Amino acid sequence: MPAISIIMPLYNAERYLAEALQSVVKQTYGNFELICIDDCSTDGTRKIVEAFRRKDGRIRMLINEAHAGAAPSRNKGLRAAAGEYILFLDGDDIFEEELLEKAAGAMEKYQTDLVLFEYLHVPSESVYIKKVIERPENFEERYCTVPFSMEDFAPREFPWWASSPCNKMFLRRFLIREGLEFQDLPSSNDVFFAQMALFCARKMICLNDRRVMVYARDHSQPQRISNRRNLMCCYAALENLCKKLRERGMLGKYAPYLYYRLPAYLIHMLSLEKNEERRRKLYHFLQTEGVCRCVEYGKEYYGQIDAYDRYLLESFQENAYESRWFENQCTYFQYYLQQNGDVICDYIKVGRAQNRKMILWGAGVNGESLLEYLEAHSLKLFGVADQDRSKQGTIVGGYVIADPAAFMQEADHILVTSIQLYREVSHAVRNTGVVVVDLLAMLTERKTDS
Repeated sequence: MPAISIIMPLYNAERYLAEALQSVVKQTYGNFELICIDDCSTDGTRKIVEAFRRKDGRIRMLINEAHAGAAPSRNKGLRAAAGEYILFLDGDDIFEEELLEKAAGAMEKYQTDLVLFEYLHVPSESVYIKKVIERPENFEERYCTVPFSMEDFAPREFPWWASSPCNKMFLRRFLIREGLEFQDLPSSNDVFFAQMALFCARKMICLNDRRVMVYARDHSQPQRISNRRNLMCCYAALENLCKKLRERGMLGKYAPYLYYRLPAYLIHMLSLEKNEERRRKLYHFLQTEGVCRCVEYGKEYYGQIDAYDRYLLESFQENAYESRWFENQCTYFQYYLQQNGDVICDYIKVGRAQNRKMILWGAGVNGESLLEYLEAHSLKLFGVADQDRSKQGTIVGGYVIADPAAFMQEADHILVTSIQLYREVSHAVRNTGVVVVDLLAMLTERKTDS
């Protein structure tokens, strides 16, 4: 009995298929089966699989009687799988050699429903260049050492991996228990499956390995089983997610998570559409019908949603396409700065009265907005610092951006505009007596319903 079943849907995949198969065959962990589902390919796909299968008995091939698409092919593979754990791979992607060993090891150690790992889209010519992903401070401690579920974190702190099944290993019993299958759509058929798995998982863990474990090729050739993206399919997947969460009685607990993700997806959809006429038509659909339909599923929980997320959803309905607000919407920090910025002003006024030397750490978008806001209220800081050397020496908001080290002997309070910066800076100045102030937390403690 194989421990792992790898499911690979295939349609006219001959160009890169041998490389994908080879990346499976040479895995350091050998107790697996590879189930290839040929979706009526008209090229040499089937011959390539047969050649590998004759040499390696761990490879199986299923053949669709008629061209069905990626979702039915993956579902067929799921039904045929015998392994305790499930992985998915496309016919033009590449596994890191130790993926099965590391992912299965984490599943066994932590007894989780799924394991998350690093996945990266790269140009075809770069698919064999090994990459390591930079992770924020404390990422391993928060996400890689103790199993968690979605509700263990606030929506903005949950590690939302990409909506792909290819960056996750699943416990087969979990998929059966939750009745999870791929949605039969021409494209975006994996969005519902991948997102619903995150909502349903009682225990998950991020692989404590910064290496990219799956390399997905970016190219324009029709090598993938479903590569023609219809953005209405993406919308259909998101609406199905809303519908199924409601049907399962999960929205009472997960409405803030769902409606945090929804506007981000919708805005991303608009960014993907490069044709002006089609993008305008898509926006009109979202404005007049699409957003309302998704919100209707969770209407009784709408008050639980963060005010910023409600602002984004309502912006679709309140703003004309010509405003292009979705191309440069305000950030979470900027929104709450406009709503509750007086609490920061009061804090800085008290600090100045007590002769505190307060510096801002971070001169990005949020930092610039803060400096503009303070200038409008005639408030000054002791200085501004940023670790990005390209910013040091430049002038932002009337301040010369300095290396943080330049202030370490003088500053007694460091202001930051995000929870991630708060963690990183707190770690950097530990044991120094310097107070690090999370301004975003200060703003959102007094959330507004406006």
